[in-house]
Amino acid sequence: MPSYSQDFRDIVINKHEEGMTEFELSKFFNIDKRTVVSWIEFYKRTGDYSSKQGVGCGRVASFTDKTLIEQYLIDHPDASALDIKEALALIFQEVHFMIVLIDLVLVLKKDSKI
Repeated sequence: MPSYSQDFRDIVINKHEEGMTEFELSKFFNIDKRTVVSWIEFYKRTGDYSSKQGVGCGRVASFTDKTLIEQYLIDHPDASALDIKEALALIFQEVHFMIVLIDLVLVLKKDSKI
């Protein structure tokens, strides 16, 4: 299914508000009637018809305060990842914390006890 630009959606909704039917819009713009109907129904319900493609996708780190970790490392240069986790009272599994550290492009110490 093709992704339609927001400008194109604006034009279709504006033409509908000017009086064109869903059928006329689908024929005029050469798009499926169900697509037009879904945009119009969603617009009537919510006032919005923008694309939701890509919204809410992907993993989101539960802790991303890079400056807090960096400051701790400046103050405690020999701290291990476990020390950082305990000092900052981060409440999630150590594996997730390590992933966050990697995502934040911090170098983990080789002598870490984790």
